[in-house]
Amino acid sequence: MAEKEIGGKAGAAPKTGGAGAPGPKREFSGGAVQWMWLWVEAQVNRLTTPAYNPFYYLGAIGVFFLWVILVSGIYLFLFYSISVKGAWLSVQNLTVNQWYLGGVMRSLHRYASDGLVLVMLLHALRCYMLDRHAHWRWVAWVSGIGIAWVIVTAGIFGYWMVWDQRAQLIATLSAHMLENVPIFGIPLSLNFARAEHLTDQFFYIILFIHFSSIFFLFILMLVHIVRITRAVINPPRALAYAVMAVLFAVSFIKPATSAPPAELGRLVEAVPFDWFYMFIYPLLGYMSAHQLWAFIVAATLIAAAVPWLTRSRSGPAVRLTLENCTGCELCMEDCPYQAVYMRKRTDGMPYPLEAVIVPERCASCGICMGSCDYKALDLPDMTEADVKARIRDLSMELKESGEGPGVLVFACAKSAKIEHADGGRLKGRAWAGVVTLPCIGMLQPSMLSIPFEKSIGLDGVFVSSCRKGDCQYRKGDEWFTGRLHGYRPPLVRKSIDRSRVRTVYLSSAESGEFLRGLDEFRSSLADRRK
Repeated sequence: MAEKEIGGKAGAAPKTGGAGAPGPKREFSGGAVQWMWLWVEAQVNRLTTPAYNPFYYLGAIGVFFLWVILVSGIYLFLFYSISVKGAWLSVQNLTVNQWYLGGVMRSLHRYASDGLVLVMLLHALRCYMLDRHAHWRWVAWVSGIGIAWVIVTAGIFGYWMVWDQRAQLIATLSAHMLENVPIFGIPLSLNFARAEHLTDQFFYIILFIHFSSIFFLFILMLVHIVRITRAVINPPRALAYAVMAVLFAVSFIKPATSAPPAELGRLVEAVPFDWFYMFIYPLLGYMSAHQLWAFIVAATLIAAAVPWLTRSRSGPAVRLTLENCTGCELCMEDCPYQAVYMRKRTDGMPYPLEAVIVPERCASCGICMGSCDYKALDLPDMTEADVKARIRDLSMELKESGEGPGVLVFACAKSAKIEHADGGRLKGRAWAGVVTLPCIGMLQPSMLSIPFEKSIGLDGVFVSSCRKGDCQYRKGDEWFTGRLHGYRPPLVRKSIDRSRVRTVYLSSAESGEFLRGLDEFRSSLADRRK
């Protein structure tokens, strides 16, 4: 069996239809901006390989940054003085007198915090660009908005704890914003007008808010992944080492330092600025505090509503034929979004369990169909019987056309875009027929076996999947590969000659690589005939 990772220049990206089965035809398409994003990721794949492409692990890298922040924060807290007079001095002592450890820890804490905001923004942008935010994913998107605000709030209060001139400016501006909220009666900015108004209790409150953010983050992160099966929360070890090396390098090249100590009663004119956490405050120069609050609330609500404002057409939920279900649990294990669960048998059949579908969580990816060997699961617009009939008819047409070697292509709709000619033939390559599936994880071993049946005897099968580690439905590529290699049921028959099956892993921006890989495969099949 041949398996390839292909990279290179991208070709055109026209629309491609469904599997050719009767019923509504699905359309899978992406715009020019999405194509450009995927093209950039393809170039990164050339440098890192898909196994270590940071774009595929942005969420996990964010969690890694949180661990760095937590460990370094605990160390800094051990030496922090919770007082008006001691706060700045204790941080300065760590930075200057204990630069070899305390200073490094402070820099790691600072740059990991900045890195966390950066990967959050990239993660959200990527999910939006690749249409991974709507329908069944709305819970992750909305909770992600909450996570972002908790992190920004924690970072702002983290700057307060240093109590330098930057913290003084942030505290003054924040107090001005908060006192415009109706629940506060006394102007909070008065606390920062004179030194005698500020007490040590203020720093205990800041510390409590800063540390309590960990609790809220933990809750929101649980919500964020609640509908995701086998969520990836840790990056590959090599990638984690690389991220840590970058953090150390930046920490030594440009150590985090404090501004001069805060002096209440004195106007702060110029301080070091951190756009990652202080991006809100410049807006006060263009609008009032009331207007800024209205802007923040409106922007947050609009961002949270994006899954409904920009949602694309979704396929129907999978349906269950209960009398065919054996309760084997494979569909539940393979479902990427917990849309299938098992319960005690209700129909008197001699099996202990039965599958239950949760329609609102179903992605219509067909992965559960790929895991079912008993015809118990079907997509209403792309049934197993219709897809198999299409595979058999197209395979026979290719065999009888005499244009061999003939190749049947199983294409993931989110992999390389393929331009069809009439009758499911590949445009410009009449010797290749294409069956497009919502996800390559839908490809059952019994489907893959059809072109190789004795009554057909097609020369080869070419499978186009999403990039490894970047399946649109999270695990479809992995499950298919496992079935092909024989370590994840249901298994592809051992009697099938693996050299007549070629698998490529490509994004939708790599149509040119798909065609080159297909031509190379056909050439290898032609050589076998000689």
